[in-house]
Amino acid sequence: MVFKKIVVSFFILLIFMVKAQNEFITIWKPASTVLQPITVSAPYQANDQQIWFPGIGENYDIYWEEVDYPQHNGSLTNITSTKQVFIDFGTSMAEKNDAKYRVKVSNGNGVFQHIKFGDVQEVQLPDQIFPVWQINGSADKILEIEQWGNIAWTTMNSAFSQCKLIQLTATDIPDLSNVEDASYMFYGAKTFTGASSMQNWNTSKLKKFRFMFSIIFDSINTSIPDQFNSPYLNTWNMSSATDLSFMFAGRGIFNQTLNNWDVSNVTDMKWMFALCPNYNQPMDNWDTSSLEDIRFMFHFDSGFNQSLNNWNTSKITNMAHAIHGCTAYSHSLENWDMTKVTRIDQILKETPNFNHSLASWNLASVNNGAQAFMQTGMDCENFSKTLAGWADNPDTANNVDLDIVTPLTYASNGADKRNILISKGWTMSGDTVGNCLLSSSEVKLNKKLSLYPNPAVDDIHIEGLSDIKKYRIFDASGRLVLEGNPNRDMINVGSLPKGNYILQLILKDKTISSKFIKK
Repeated sequence: MVFKKIVVSFFILLIFMVKAQNEFITIWKPASTVLQPITVSAPYQANDQQIWFPGIGENYDIYWEEVDYPQHNGSLTNITSTKQVFIDFGTSMAEKNDAKYRVKVSNGNGVFQHIKFGDVQEVQLPDQIFPVWQINGSADKILEIEQWGNIAWTTMNSAFSQCKLIQLTATDIPDLSNVEDASYMFYGAKTFTGASSMQNWNTSKLKKFRFMFSIIFDSINTSIPDQFNSPYLNTWNMSSATDLSFMFAGRGIFNQTLNNWDVSNVTDMKWMFALCPNYNQPMDNWDTSSLEDIRFMFHFDSGFNQSLNNWNTSKITNMAHAIHGCTAYSHSLENWDMTKVTRIDQILKETPNFNHSLASWNLASVNNGAQAFMQTGMDCENFSKTLAGWADNPDTANNVDLDIVTPLTYASNGADKRNILISKGWTMSGDTVGNCLLSSSEVKLNKKLSLYPNPAVDDIHIEGLSDIKKYRIFDASGRLVLEGNPNRDMINVGSLPKGNYILQLILKDKTISSKFIKK
């Protein structure tokens, strides 16, 4: 008989243990004084003994108890909610300002599917997205995720958005097998640090990670310090991911490796690490073959200095501001396939340590280059090589505005290359003639062209060419000093002062150049 009672007691205990493991458990402090109160979109505001729980589901149950005083408890059963549930804890047994409550959610007779602290309206600007929030739950009062339980989550979109004080202490993992969207999951969660259990999350079905940990453009309780620097993400299976835009944007101390991620299906990384000044981790293992948008990706990441030269950029169309303000950045980008890129505006603006030629870039599709190289560290030689490479490439687009390129300088004997671009409708200002000279192989003067006499006194005769449409003559500083149409393959240079010049001849299908001396 005694044995039978023991067996029955054991099974009752086992049932309670299993039930306890099935619950989604969070810790709340309804009288929290750390934050300015958040206005909840609800019929009325919760006082310091109440919360709005932003749960979504059908016929699910909530059981709550005061932490350290489990005899103070309550329950709500068969709840169906599409936005939120009101919970009144009543008078606490602990001192009111210290009282905490454990809220346990189970499927009950139905299903609990989603927790969502905010609804976001995205204000779309040309290159930015400003989230405007409607808060659905008492985000200023939740402190902790203690257990995930067996809830089969359907989405994690905005799950804990604006929960400034939330921490993860759960040792189990959420069931994400049906989840594709984790956008805004911890947006604005300033003090969130993560937990080692995150290493085991099954993220294989997740597609959207946009704004997941971001705090950029957050305007709620901005005085709370940013503490997110979680080292537990590198093991995540990212094979289904397509959108990582804004994922870590604004996280000022984040600096953890993500080099094991499979990003082969990701198309969008815009703003991903923008305003993460401490971020400086290698990403040389990333397969970027599907990537289309990296605008503002490392925007003002002053500490970032990792090579990206092996990235597959063949599908990228937008690189605006991608490395803008990365003051430490010093690596070459010469291997990038730029064929489909339409925007490079401010791509390398304010990168004083970047000093490489970009002559290999095929700018066939570019239509916006404004301030792309303003305040970069390119010296006279590399800027001159860059101009020469673009001028000599027949695929280079017309009518590109580089705008201000201060303080770049170019070689005097490379001025014709600059002017070829100008003749194609390019504009640039702020650059000046420098002290370097391009080698003859870099200038690529035409060997079939014959000028005589050279040095010349009055006239130059041209041999080896036909169908000359127009000529231009530049002095050693790159200044255009004479232009017109040849008279029977002859050009009168008698009006020019003595010196070294470059003759540019515009033919039907190309432009060629050659040096001559006026004596």
